[in-house]
Amino acid sequence: MSDILIKVRTLIHQDILKGSHESLSDDFNLIESGILSSLSIVRIVAFIEDTFDIDVGISDPRKYFISINKITDYIENKLLER
Repeated sequence: MSDILIKVRTLIHQDILKGSHESLSDDFNLIESGILSSLSIVRIVAFIEDTFDIDVGISDPRKYFISINKITDYIENKLLER
């Protein structure tokens, strides 16, 4: 399990979900389920930019922030592009 996945999972479970929905899989669709609000997406963007020094594009969240695994893939791909 990657360090990035652990950080993203911790952010989602502790900061966004506040400990509820502990049994969510890493592929669970956070947007379609209504779990991610606009504010939650802003918090994820800030986390990614601050933690990994990545500039998140304006259209990226709706496209890539679907699940914990998709967020992790997004970060890993952006880091490889450097």
